[in-house]
Amino acid sequence: MTHPTRVAIIMAGGSGERFWPLSRPSRPKQLLPLTPSGRSLLEEAVLRVQPLIPSERIFIATSPLLRDPIERCGLGIPPGNILAEPCKRNTAGCLAFATACILARLQSDGSDVSVAVLTGDHLIPDNEAFAETMERVLSAAERNNALGVIGVPPTRPDTGLGYIEIAKGARPAPGSDARRPVYPVLRFREKPNLETAEEFIATGRFYWNSGMFFWPVSAFLGELEQASPAHARAVRSMVEALGRGDADGAEATFRSLGDISIDYALMERARRVIMAPASFRWDDIGALDAIERIRPRDSRGNVTVGDTALVDASNSILYNECAPGQMTLAAVGIEGLVVIATADAVLVMPKSRAQDVRKVVAQLKDRAAGR
Repeated sequence: MTHPTRVAIIMAGGSGERFWPLSRPSRPKQLLPLTPSGRSLLEEAVLRVQPLIPSERIFIATSPLLRDPIERCGLGIPPGNILAEPCKRNTAGCLAFATACILARLQSDGSDVSVAVLTGDHLIPDNEAFAETMERVLSAAERNNALGVIGVPPTRPDTGLGYIEIAKGARPAPGSDARRPVYPVLRFREKPNLETAEEFIATGRFYWNSGMFFWPVSAFLGELEQASPAHARAVRSMVEALGRGDADGAEATFRSLGDISIDYALMERARRVIMAPASFRWDDIGALDAIERIRPRDSRGNVTVGDTALVDASNSILYNECAPGQMTLAAVGIEGLVVIATADAVLVMPKSRAQDVRKVVAQLKDRAAGR
């Protein structure tokens, strides 16, 4: 049996609006040095997959604005593997475009290629455990000609994440076992309210949707034909256009696609989906309150970064991005707050409102547009 060529697509085009003011359009969350090592989340993502897939087969899908900043990061992958999407078309468009670019590059119809779709803005401290889980789910997807996903055992009732449900008493999929399981997916569930999230966790049958997917391209295109024919046609059309050197034609096809996530366009509608429970700690670093999960706390539960001073503060996050001596960030008598300072902005909010930072960004965009 011929083993398929494995490639990785790291999605790194997000704007990270919930991380404002640290995250900006030209320096979004995935390029910030948020990890304990001081490296960016994207750099960690590349380092994590390099032992599993050679650098020449690792591709980064991003926006035109971020192409040059990512190339300057020195990630050790060929510059031509940084794929700039012509415009925003959400993750379904992103993966259609990246798949087409890769198939055209490999001169393949997809029957001999498997893809690991990874994220450029998540924290995964244990690379060895990640490698085991990735190999388990990708191999199972190849054996079963299915779409694979990594599900993360939830540690809290998070309302900012989607969930994956498996059946009660679910048995491992063919080729896996209870020790290293891969389960058939019953359904995907959208971001719940707090009460529903608590109910999910109580059943023991729900996992966080990591947003990391694994599939043979043949399975991807086959399921896409049924779930979202327009995207399937677009992949084939872009492959043909790129194959004859017609980049403008490929771009026109891409621009014709709707703005829809891969979860809505494909995963929630697909017939053959399997899930491997993660054997590693994972955090999507979705909003600013995640800082307290990745940085050490003091004796009163505070997390401080940069030049800060605290008096009678507890359970708060103070993050000062300014250079030492430029500005001190101080707080007295606060509890449960997030305070972020950059050279041109200050944000103060309760930790419980971390998901609402997008509303500030929207207001600032309206102001800039004169609305």
